[in-house]
Amino acid sequence: MILDHHQFAYRLFNIIRYNGNIYDIKKLLYKISQINLNYLKYDGQSLVHLCCLYNRLDLLKLFVEYGNCDILINNRDGWLPLHIAVYLGYMEIVYYLIQSMKSNEILFRCLKVINI
Repeated sequence: MILDHHQFAYRLFNIIRYNGNIYDIKKLLYKISQINLNYLKYDGQSLVHLCCLYNRLDLLKLFVEYGNCDILINNRDGWLPLHIAVYLGYMEIVYYLIQSMKSNEILFRCLKVINI
């Protein structure tokens, strides 16, 4: 099975939106490893933003740890994934994102932006 960039992105976003199985995502990631997941966008949202919007901590961990997704990427409105998780009250995702941040400088910048 050969997927182009757009087919791959479409399948990933649909799996996230419709509460798909993490196994389906893993299969796609193993088949196509040369695509930079940070550049996949759907309606102005990156994969990590969509995971935060739909409360998919399992997929967020997979994308950050395996897919090297950037948790400090802004969406089209300028929001970080952390902003979305805080706004929607998904505290497990908030905790994971804060734990995933590499340095205190990045953490300080994010906390300053969300006024914690």
